[in-house]
Amino acid sequence: MTKIIIDTDPGVDDVLAILLALKSAHVDIRLISLCFGNCTTQDSLRNLLTLFHVLEKDRLAAAAQGQEPAPISRPTIAVGMTTALDGSMLDATDFHGDDGLGNVHQHLPHHTAPAEWAALFQDTVATEQAAAAEAHQQLPFVPSAAPSYNEILRVLQEEPAGTVTIVALGPLMNVARAAAADPTTFARVRRVVSMGGTLRLPGNVTPYAEFNVFSDAQAAAAVYNLTGVVINAAGEGAPPRGLDLTIFPLDITSRHFLAEPEYMALLAARGLQPNPENVHQLVPIADGVAAVPPLLEWCHAWLTTTFATMRNIFGHDLMTPEERVAAGPVIIEMHDPLALWYAIQEDDNTTSWTVESGLDIRVETLGEFTRGMTVHDTRGRAKRSEPTKNDFGKWLLASHGNVVTVARESPYQDGEFGRVLLETVFGPY
Repeated sequence: MTKIIIDTDPGVDDVLAILLALKSAHVDIRLISLCFGNCTTQDSLRNLLTLFHVLEKDRLAAAAQGQEPAPISRPTIAVGMTTALDGSMLDATDFHGDDGLGNVHQHLPHHTAPAEWAALFQDTVATEQAAAAEAHQQLPFVPSAAPSYNEILRVLQEEPAGTVTIVALGPLMNVARAAAADPTTFARVRRVVSMGGTLRLPGNVTPYAEFNVFSDAQAAAAVYNLTGVVINAAGEGAPPRGLDLTIFPLDITSRHFLAEPEYMALLAARGLQPNPENVHQLVPIADGVAAVPPLLEWCHAWLTTTFATMRNIFGHDLMTPEERVAAGPVIIEMHDPLALWYAIQEDDNTTSWTVESGLDIRVETLGEFTRGMTVHDTRGRAKRSEPTKNDFGKWLLASHGNVVTVARESPYQDGEFGRVLLETVFGPY
């Protein structure tokens, strides 16, 4: 089994990434740690709990039709930091919707998780009460009232050293706080796979910065800096080492997407189509089609909103038919699912990924225009064992700097990953 901790701010692509993990039988999700980012931390919690609520509905619907649902992980869920390390807060509700998930709670309120589920995570609810409620309701997750950065350390302490990967899909404040609180326990992590940064492409929130890194540049810098620091560490007899960090920057994630025609092909194969009177709902194409599966119905509501957002961003509705053909299909970039997929597939010898190791990548934390920039020295100058005059930042000193792995290429081209994602989550079509 591949053991992972997912640290996430469940917006659109985060939820798809979590579904990839839940639908992969070889993956054991030990913890889902929540942060702010795409939306507030409380909206992150509501979105995640609703995902599990809908999955439970989907399981019951499948059982009613005589199908045997595949077992999924029953992870611990914990809520982490509500702001960046410096107290600031930036969200992406302009893209992901006011609730972080395409306003799905407005469009399909009957799928929203019960309010009492969220109460299990409040500090005022005693551990005994939470445990009793969990046992009574047979929840599909284990609620924890402890801060998620403490839960990260608990999982790393309980599991054998070097066996748990942290998959960070949002800003890195929870990961940074866990590492700062107990560096020795944190060093038991196998590796951190983080979606964030951009090296050769422009940023998506400023000209130079990607959203996750920009949202908490201080936290990102703290985590990146651990790669160049020897931590006393990871288990009895294990040599001290720096953090093993692999990043998935926009350079690779923006080339992997879910195209709207691919999604519509899934619906057609299931005998479904958007409701002409309410595009956020699904209806059968013809009589005799079975009821709409709850998971697909729920996902459709926020995928439809997101495709519409992308159409608006790129002005598809303002284009002539010829211009729309030239522009290509509307797509949603699969940033988080790609990073998650790598983290759970990396040991599969049939899957080929290209990564570049040993790169000194640092995060700018102070720049007026460049805060959140992931900086890499591209001058091509050799590193030296001794300090060099006017080497500001010690970029040329071999014993200084970070040691980061960057994902460069995946096995998927031309939208293939979108189909892999849909088939993993919803089955072949």
